[in-house]
Amino acid sequence: MDKFKEILTDHISNWNMVWFGLIFWGSVFNAIAIRYQFTDITIYCYILGLFLGLIAKIRGTWLWKI
Repeated sequence: MDKFKEILTDHISNWNMVWFGLIFWGSVFNAIAIRYQFTDITIYCYILGLFLGLIAKIRGTWLWKI
């Protein structure tokens, strides 16, 4: 069980920006889409959030930071 906790902790610490992009930004984009009556593009909102998270992980920071 300790090995599992260690693997999970390492994964979360290494991929935190990707998960944040997927969950948070995907939810934000989805809420905006629903607000403007685009209810059939939910998966694309989360893919966009995942894409932003991957870019942030590669760059080491978010897009709006220099």
